[in-house]
Amino acid sequence: MMGCFSGCVRCLSLVPWASLIATVMCWAGTAVFCGTGHEAITYTFNLLETANISGFNWTATSIDEVLLPVKYATYGIAAYMFGLTLLIFIFGLFATRAVKSDYEDSCITSGCGICIGVFATFVSYLTTVGWILIICGAALPLYVFTVIWSQCDAVESGLNACIDFVQLGIFPPSKESDPYGRLCNDQLEVLCNDQNLNLTYQLYIIAFVGAGVALLSMKQYLMCLSANYAYIKMVRKLAVYEDVKYREEMELNDIINTARSNERLTYKY
Repeated sequence: MMGCFSGCVRCLSLVPWASLIATVMCWAGTAVFCGTGHEAITYTFNLLETANISGFNWTATSIDEVLLPVKYATYGIAAYMFGLTLLIFIFGLFATRAVKSDYEDSCITSGCGICIGVFATFVSYLTTVGWILIICGAALPLYVFTVIWSQCDAVESGLNACIDFVQLGIFPPSKESDPYGRLCNDQLEVLCNDQNLNLTYQLYIIAFVGAGVALLSMKQYLMCLSANYAYIKMVRKLAVYEDVKYREEMELNDIINTARSNERLTYKY
């Protein structure tokens, strides 16, 4: 029983818990962001089609040219993050095993292993910058929906209110008449009463939170990679030191054995 328990403890001690927690956070955050972001963009298309916005047509705007690539980019983001996090976790697993194995020399402490660690750190840094940009982009729909809800509150209060999608940057400027790209009063009230409006807003909020969780996981990955790189450098130096020490001890033992053999021969003759 004690042997099984000690074996379980040893196996658990070889798990890079910091990297494992970061992996779970990253997978959860990426899944939430990609899933809710994909659905939010789909509902956004439906809202634009059902809302009676003056002068709106898909050929006159480039909304679909912007939103569709973003929508399908979520698949690529999910696959990329899965591969990157798997690489970092495996690297952390080998680094932990190298540290726990009495400073034995291994493949992870070789020059190739160190290069992999540097590469993973560099890619993780670029990915962190990418998630910062994604969070900035995910904040834009929240701003737009906040403006829409403020105008909806004004309409419910009996005030005259309009939403100018040109000023919000959703529609491009046009030389058409003043109502172009605007949604006012009764038409705005129809949009405000649409249940998909609130659902889309909530999906964008959840996607923003998911991107924030993914960003936090990438920061934790950077800390883990920096620590693992320092550990690997230390293990490599200690492995070289242990090897030199072992060779010196072997040479010293050979010298002592040779001296003893000479003493025995001298005493014999």
